[in-house]
Amino acid sequence: MTTLSPAENEVFLAFQVIPRLKEGNNFEVVDKAIEVVRQADVPYQVGAMETTMTGELNQLLDIVKNAQQACYDAGALEVITNIKIHSRTPEATDTFCTYHRGVTPANHMFVKK
Repeated sequence: MTTLSPAENEVFLAFQVIPRLKEGNNFEVVDKAIEVVRQADVPYQVGAMETTMTGELNQLLDIVKNAQQACYDAGALEVITNIKIHSRTPEATDTFCTYHRGVTPANHMFVKK
């Protein structure tokens, strides 16, 4: 049996919340979820379809849970949350699929606190 190397502690996590309201503006509720991310003190990027963060997986998942709760607190009746996670082993640093190679200070991909 092959032993796999453990994943590195830092991952990329992208998520999208889709709140459903009885009345009101969905975008205002999504803004409440984004505010949770802003206050979480992790590097992040808000895009048109999702918010991407980088950090320790369990911490990021807690942020997603809090963002989802913020939607409910803002009046959502239900929330669909889509999550994507990119993790890698230390051996992946020179492979084709390594996402972090495109994240450089020059392209300002993430907001740093």
